[in-house]
Amino acid sequence: MKNRISFLLCFLFSLHAPLHAQTELVDALGRKIVFERAAQRIVSLSPAATEILFAVGAGRQVAGRTGYCNYPAAALSVPIVGGFSGATVSVESIAALKPDLTFVSADMHQRLVPLLEGLGVMVFALEPRNFEEVYAVIGIVGRFTGREQNADLVVQRMKENLAQVEKRTRGKKAPKVFWELYDSPLMTSGGNTFVNEAITRAGGRNIFANQNTRWMTVSFEQVLLLDPEWIFMGSDHGVDVTTRPLWRTVSAVKNNRIAVIDADTIYRYGPRLADAVAAIARILHP
Repeated sequence: MKNRISFLLCFLFSLHAPLHAQTELVDALGRKIVFERAAQRIVSLSPAATEILFAVGAGRQVAGRTGYCNYPAAALSVPIVGGFSGATVSVESIAALKPDLTFVSADMHQRLVPLLEGLGVMVFALEPRNFEEVYAVIGIVGRFTGREQNADLVVQRMKENLAQVEKRTRGKKAPKVFWELYDSPLMTSGGNTFVNEAITRAGGRNIFANQNTRWMTVSFEQVLLLDPEWIFMGSDHGVDVTTRPLWRTVSAVKNNRIAVIDADTIYRYGPRLADAVAAIARILHP
């Protein structure tokens, strides 16, 4: 928590520094990163960071990406340095691209940080947990790339879209939602996730919102006891819950209230999170 507070405060203070001045930012691993000029060659090991880079107009500054960085279409022409997990990333391929900055995931790539730094590559770790931190990350990407004004516009559009959703759902009853992340074992979203916040902002109520665990294993009995009115899942899951005999007693299944949301929009901390919220809201509150 201390690292995250420092991360946000250092970002806010840096907004007022001129681009040519030395700027210090604290990343999601609590590391202080100092830079003096906009990065011109960036490797992104996060699909979300790649989306943000293109969204703020820094697509031409992206020198490398993962095989999972598939949005927008323009990103597909960028050289690939590996998959998303740290074990599949080639640090040699990254170094060969001579980047002046590499964005990594604090959760997935921590072991790569000393390896990359040992090769002279500057690394900044990202891992926002909620929408406010997503806004801060977009601002940080804008700061690193010299695209601060564009980043502000991206955040502004997200907030405007979310305000429209709030207007749509204001005063309406919040249906109970179970988000199925995986089926074997049965996994769902706890309270400290984008999924939970997206459900809430869309006018729903996550039945496991009171659990602090981000991604948690649950039993069918727990789901049945809480009896969700809707079951949601990402498009990367796509399991037919109606084929499970016991699940026919759950209200969501009995009433055929099962919905699939594009996985890339809901699981990535990019601008399309607002689109995922809007999609959920249209289903919950037609």
